[in-house]
Amino acid sequence: MDFRALALFTADHAAVENGKVYVNGGFWDILNQPSYPADVSFSLVAVIQVPARAFLENHRVTVQMVDADEVHLPLKIEGDVRVGAPAYMAPDEPSTLPLAFPLNGVRLERAGDYYFVLSIDGREIARYRMRAMQLVPVSQPDEGKDAQEE
Repeated sequence: MDFRALALFTADHAAVENGKVYVNGGFWDILNQPSYPADVSFSLVAVIQVPARAFLENHRVTVQMVDADEVHLPLKIEGDVRVGAPAYMAPDEPSTLPLAFPLNGVRLERAGDYYFVLSIDGREIARYRMRAMQLVPVSQPDEGKDAQEE
């Protein structure tokens, strides 16, 4: 058994406390903006299943944002994690590692598909698509104008 992503998703806000992920406005994949380029803020959540064979070793977690053409964008999160087995776990039982990343001022140059690619030790284990869309204003007839002209 190897590392596995149990979850990877966007949220309006997310935080990890005492091994739990607290999420507000989670699991969306459409981001509407009136125009682009746009700076946006949100959170990214990853929950990783860590195999027992990987306990007590450093592992590099990387999240890279790419566009639909696989062009790497400036957003890159990297860090080392080390997971151990709590006393209540059975031998060879995997552990769960929840992570939440607040992302503030992420620059999206244009509408389109973007992907968050989650890797452990250089190996991709999951990706999540977010579609940036441009809102199109819809004009409404001015009802008051017709009444004033009569």
